[in-house]
Amino acid sequence: MKKTTLLLFLMISLFSSAQTTHGIQFSDAIISRWPSGINSMTGKGWEYSNSIVLLGMANVYEKTNDTDYLTYIKTYVDGYIGTDGTGVTSSLAQNLDKIHPGLLCLWLYEKTGTLKYKTAATAIRNYLLQTGTAAYPRTPENGFWHKNTTAYTNVMMVDGIYMASPFLAKYGALFNDAVAIDEAAFQTMIIYSHVYNASNKLVYHAWNYDKTTYNWSNTTTGVSSQVWSRGMGWYMMALVDILEYLPTTHARYPEMKTALQNLCEGLKNYQNATNGLWYQVLQNPTGAGNWIETTGSGMFIYAMKKAINNRLIDATIYTPVVNSAWTGFKTYITTHTDNKPKINSFAPAMGVLATYNNYINITPTSCPGSAHPHGYCAVLMASALMEYNWLKTENFKENNIQFFNTEIQITIAIADRKSGTTTVKIYDLNGKNVIATSSTEQNFSINIAGLPQGIYVCSIEKEGKITTEKFIKK
Repeated sequence: MKKTTLLLFLMISLFSSAQTTHGIQFSDAIISRWPSGINSMTGKGWEYSNSIVLLGMANVYEKTNDTDYLTYIKTYVDGYIGTDGTGVTSSLAQNLDKIHPGLLCLWLYEKTGTLKYKTAATAIRNYLLQTGTAAYPRTPENGFWHKNTTAYTNVMMVDGIYMASPFLAKYGALFNDAVAIDEAAFQTMIIYSHVYNASNKLVYHAWNYDKTTYNWSNTTTGVSSQVWSRGMGWYMMALVDILEYLPTTHARYPEMKTALQNLCEGLKNYQNATNGLWYQVLQNPTGAGNWIETTGSGMFIYAMKKAINNRLIDATIYTPVVNSAWTGFKTYITTHTDNKPKINSFAPAMGVLATYNNYINITPTSCPGSAHPHGYCAVLMASALMEYNWLKTENFKENNIQFFNTEIQITIAIADRKSGTTTVKIYDLNGKNVIATSSTEQNFSINIAGLPQGIYVCSIEKEGKITTEKFIKK
């Protein structure tokens, strides 16, 4: 059998309890400020405004194992699904913004193995992909409308890709659903074919099939006129998250990887040389009245850092880009009146607009200080990758473990030459230990040929130090 090797570096999941990162500070602040749940801030119910924050918190949980974060996320989801996982479809309303919380259902199924979360996720998947008179509305090219309202007739937005396609891709990977995976890839690339601009290597905010319906729509191409920072941020996060779950043998994998590389190049070219960040209208950094927009910037940090970690882009080129951006991003974090952190200078919730002036005349906001949670999402997503980078303990030095995942084996390569036994255990999503082995060698392999396709957790322990990471058997 020919092996297709994916090189991943094993990320840290164990760190000093004394370490307080921005991810921890913001997660704790959110729970303190809205102890009854994130919806007490937004009032949006089952919708992305809540789930984007909680997904960021979930990423911090992956590095901390703080059960307060798990409980906070679980309480939100449990408020909308029955004990048997039913009832969630009544909240969906043919609106991609309401598909995004499905990612929390999948995450909770991974963490708890509780069947109701899988049931709820399946109901969301079926709602989105059903056919017949109740089918979700699509353009004549089969792209999902962002919402089923007159203001969005035959309209696709880059925002909408993040709201639905990563959910479909992860669902497909978890449950071996090729239809869901294919749909995620299709939706992601059909809008790319319209809104990607090869001259600046950026994606514009939206596209309208009808071309003449809306004042923002170019009458020839149907494309909107501006590259909105957060809109492109949503799309970048979608690409890198989908590529995590898309089989490398999938027909659309190469073009999606190329799309990600193109957009990273575009971002590098438009990065502010002074603070490392990006502007509200991304393609016009010197335009009068343009301003630094931190949600798009945080999302770009997340997407490029994850792309570096997963060997999708050149680390030599893009690590300086990401590090510069993260340094600049942290200067926009201040202390609120409650002595907890505050993130500043981001766009409130907004739709596609007609002109440059429309975009830059939007007043930037902060959180807390507004009921717009997008800033929380960006800082949590970026922090989860930038502040928990590599295993750093007394015994395990930086970059000491390489995790080689192939079709049939995992190779553990430990750079630290200190003697001792390394124990490796692999668990399925139900917490069942399916493989366990120990070795005193610095480099050794584990045969995973007998494992079904799916997502697993690999735990590596040496001298009482434990690190874990999910991997996908493709």
